[in-house]
Amino acid sequence: MKILGIVGSPRKGSSTDLLVDMVLKGAVSKGAEVEKINIGDLNIAFCTGCMECRQTGVCRITKEDSDDDLAMIIEKITETEGLVLASPVYMRYVPGQFKNLFDRLVSQIIITPGKNLTEIKCRIPGKRNSVVIATCGNPDIKMASETLEFLKTTSNMCGNGGTVVSELAAGGLMLPGQINTDKRTLLDLASNLNLPEPAVDNMMKQYKSIKEQAYQGGQKLALLI
Repeated sequence: MKILGIVGSPRKGSSTDLLVDMVLKGAVSKGAEVEKINIGDLNIAFCTGCMECRQTGVCRITKEDSDDDLAMIIEKITETEGLVLASPVYMRYVPGQFKNLFDRLVSQIIITPGKNLTEIKCRIPGKRNSVVIATCGNPDIKMASETLEFLKTTSNMCGNGGTVVSELAAGGLMLPGQINTDKRTLLDLASNLNLPEPAVDNMMKQYKSIKEQAYQGGQKLALLI
């Protein structure tokens, strides 16, 4: 069994990146083979809206640009039985680089007019369950709702009948890699924000719980494959 994690954060070592690591560790603990891709490592040209892919299933750009990574991503998804899609919240949505990947992946989606989402088919063979994660700087996780919805919709479209087995939203993550940061750093942050020290203890407990949920999500994903 193989699970592919795609990190939508352009910054390696971000909380988003680290939470994907936790999901994949959980999957490995149940015998899965895993791989992770960071959006910042990809060369994905922007969709031009030519609509050629609607008839052929092949993006015109991939035929003209041998350095474009879309075909590689499609191949890797084809090899998987599980997906982990994770993204930070940028202006209430996913980063442009991440959105662009899925704009290009529309070449793999077969949409029949008048059909609902559950009847949308994917040209990439195989059924895939998924885990989705959204992180945001705002402590109010409702700010991540649009991002989570996008990730779930995308997972369903690429899943060919698979389901989202775990969804996770984490808020208040303003520092790079904050989900793994030490108490001293959090105390400094709390001081700058005029927060009492007990708030830091609550933050540490929250981060531990979020990482445990991510790990358990990976285990569940692996066991359902």
